[in-house]
Amino acid sequence: MHPLLVTAAIIRRPQAVLLTQRLPEGRHGGQWEFPGGKLNPGESPEQALKREIREELDLEVEVGSIFEVAYYRYDWGPVLILAYECRPLSERIRNLEVAAHRWVHPAELHGYDILPADKPIVARLAAQSED
Repeated sequence: MHPLLVTAAIIRRPQAVLLTQRLPEGRHGGQWEFPGGKLNPGESPEQALKREIREELDLEVEVGSIFEVAYYRYDWGPVLILAYECRPLSERIRNLEVAAHRWVHPAELHGYDILPADKPIVARLAAQSED
């Protein structure tokens, strides 16, 4: 089975990174993750990430370089996450397709109920914050 290809955005402020909480009624409801989502047919990962951030948070971003690639196998199937550094093009965020969002210091990410697939990204961010 081929993994589901998904994108994630690493959006930073000084000393913080953006997390979003999944809607309670969806798969993995209430858990926290980095904003992003699945690719539509014919979309590049960068196009999908821009679209997903706009749909979820009403936020335009500039997609930069890949920060991390993470693979995880859920009971329903495998996912491959392409996490990109992203720069927000405005300060306004609206929770459109997420339950909540928070700016979190990387050292505090372990205190959130993060999706298992995002944990390698959390580990890398936490390690960077210790440098």
